[in-house]
Amino acid sequence: MRNPSRIAMAALAAMLAGTMLASAQSNEGSITADRRDEKLVRELYDRFTAAWNAHDVPAIAKMWAIDGDHMEPDGETAKGREAVLMLMKRRHETVFKTTRLNLSIADVWFMPGDVALVDGGYEIYGIRGPDGKELPARRGHLTSVLIKEQGQWWIAASRLMVATQLPYKR
Repeated sequence: MRNPSRIAMAALAAMLAGTMLASAQSNEGSITADRRDEKLVRELYDRFTAAWNAHDVPAIAKMWAIDGDHMEPDGETAKGREAVLMLMKRRHETVFKTTRLNLSIADVWFMPGDVALVDGGYEIYGIRGPDGKELPARRGHLTSVLIKEQGQWWIAASRLMVATQLPYKR
């Protein structure tokens, strides 16, 4: 089981770092370990995109930490790798069956304790509604907290967002 204080520290660091992400690119700088880890994190998301586009749901779910979670833009949440597997399986057997994913990682921030904050965007094409008709592409933002355990990066928390017009900004 993970150390609860480590997870709390990661969540706090993610919230604090989130305020700096709008104008920053990466904090990897010239630190060799950060450059190496950023490459590994970006490769993880390359594998994620390839697995999604192949509709290889077990490969997608294996990228999550055993106790990691995933939240959809509507708030639906899967807690634990097995729940992520079941959520992705339901979606890829139905509405995401013919989808293609484009994913772009904008920023990777490293924090003490082998924790990374990932920020990026996504586009999903080919979503089918319950009637079988193709829906418009879904474009959104993703933020994830990753943890490094046993030399491998795992998705600990994934949050997807679809931008919407806020009534007070019209």
